[in-house]
Amino acid sequence: MGELQLRNYTEEAVKLYVDRWYKEANICQCEICRMDVMAIMLNNLAPKYIVTDKGALYAQLKDFDPQNKIDFMTAMTLAIKSVKKSPRHQ
Repeated sequence: MGELQLRNYTEEAVKLYVDRWYKEANICQCEICRMDVMAIMLNNLAPKYIVTDKGALYAQLKDFDPQNKIDFMTAMTLAIKSVKKSPRHQ
C-alpha cells in the first residue's frame, strides 16, 4: 500500500470542472476571478473527504455520480454570475 492521504474529493472535482469549463465561460479569465469562482463553488457544495493512496484520486473523480455533475455545473453557473456581478480585480 502506498502513502495514504486525506483529500477533499469536492475540492479536487471543482478544480477539474473549472479547468475543463472555465475558459468557455463568458467571464474575465484573470486568476482572481477564477479563484473566486472556485471559492464560491466550494462554499456552496458539501465537502466529501476520502482517504486514498497517493495518485489514486483522479481515477475516483472519473466515476463521479451524474447528479454530482449537475450540482457542480449549477454551482459553477451561480458562482460565475456572482463574480461577474461583483469582480474583485482592478
